[in-house]
Amino acid sequence: MVGGSFDLLDDVHARVLIRKNNRNYGAPGGGTSASEDLNTVQTNLLVDNAYTKIDKVFGHVDLTMGRQFYGDPNDLLIYFGPQNDEFLNVTAVDVFRADADVMGWAKFQGIAGKVSDTGAAATNSDTDLWGARLMTDKLIPKGGAALSYYTEKFKGAGATANNTLSAADLCVLGDLLDTGLGYHADYIQNFGRNNSVANPPAHNGNAYYIGLKYGKSVNAMPVRAQIEYGRGSADYVAIAPGKRFGLIWGEHTNFGPSTLNGVGGAGLTNLKVFDGGLGVNVNAKLGVDVNAYRFMYDRATAAGKTSAGTEYDLILSWKHSDNVSFEANAASFQVGDALDNAAGTATAPITRLGADVKIKF
Repeated sequence: MVGGSFDLLDDVHARVLIRKNNRNYGAPGGGTSASEDLNTVQTNLLVDNAYTKIDKVFGHVDLTMGRQFYGDPNDLLIYFGPQNDEFLNVTAVDVFRADADVMGWAKFQGIAGKVSDTGAAATNSDTDLWGARLMTDKLIPKGGAALSYYTEKFKGAGATANNTLSAADLCVLGDLLDTGLGYHADYIQNFGRNNSVANPPAHNGNAYYIGLKYGKSVNAMPVRAQIEYGRGSADYVAIAPGKRFGLIWGEHTNFGPSTLNGVGGAGLTNLKVFDGGLGVNVNAKLGVDVNAYRFMYDRATAAGKTSAGTEYDLILSWKHSDNVSFEANAASFQVGDALDNAAGTATAPITRLGADVKIKF
């Protein structure tokens, strides 16, 4: 991903970001050994950001128009941007975005646009997206609160065929004075109705999450710890969740245990998860982190089983410099009885070994 931001005028700015579409090692050009020619490279160059920003419209509103990233990668409801999955996917959205200060008391952020547009005049199958978020740091000492409401409308052949999904999110997060302890809590409630099916069901799902994090230096060594619990009902629907739990469960969204029983790699749909982790920087270069996750389905399978499994992750990191780091990881997923193979076929644990090289330039 390579991008640039430009000042077109004193109050008008622009950004363009180009990504080389990810390919798997060993098959770079559609074959097992062929290299990509420049035509193939050009076809695989994708524009993920292409927007213009105007400062202080009407004296108060910063207006951003075009294709852009939106949200936080740890958000349970809505996030468009680089995805932490096995294919390094990237999502973006075409919206008008307005950011404004509300009398110094709160920050307002609103969006309106499209997730997809068929471009066909004879059809009505676009996906519209709009919503707003109000954030303030005036209510909680060393913390903040946010209230969000978004609607995603999947259009069908006529107004009665629309699937309208709305969601409200109440979030609080912050630090507990100078103790090194931080917290984050969310509650999300679905609204709307799916008129695209017979006997249109209402969107009544919900999800909640609470997390505690600790970070302090002990004997000159930075120590960190976290504990999280989240639950999403089987009918909870997120617009575009970002938060992922575990190297195997969270990152392997196409070939992994999270693809089964109505659960995806990101988010909390039909899922209860309890996890904890501990990490330490042994010195200025070396970091060691261990994490454990317990996954349960919110809705039992047809056989009455709810245990999806338990995952253990080990992550070793090495800081080469401020902009270059290396990471090696090992993970094991102990399969729960809800994911057992059919009788006569043994169920084995899932293992994963991985490494990352991260370069910022």
